Amino acid sequence: MPAIDRMDSRDLYPLMVIRTQDDYEKAIASMETVFDEETGPLADYAETLSILIVHYEEQNFALEKKQGVEVLKFLMEQNGLKQKDLIGTLGGKSTVSEILNGKRPLNLQHIRTLADRLHVVPGTFV
Repeated sequence: MPAIDRMDSRDLYPLMVIRTQDDYEKAIASMETVFDEETGPLADYAETLSILIVHYEEQNFALEKKQGVEVLKFLMEQNGLKQKDLIGTLGGKSTVSEILNGKRPLNLQHIRTLADRLHVVPGTFV
């Protein structure tokens, strides 16, 4: 895609339902072009296009919803965290162990603290 300052709107994916893989790839390419726009018509276009892309992805790339502890374990792995690194964040050693072994659920305070520490939205663990 051409740079924004030389872009012709005909190069952008039209704002219509994404039905095929080819449409999806064109929409993604257009999104990459306008992603950093914060104001004006291109910002509005990017916001609308993102809704269309998310809809297509939800219909075609549905992921199995993981439970909070499974997500936590994945994020721990991605961030190089060990069980001992969560002591204090989730409570004492036994509390952390119980949560990671599925014997104790994450409560609202745990979720808020983890979301803040791991830089994710709280809904990630729900």
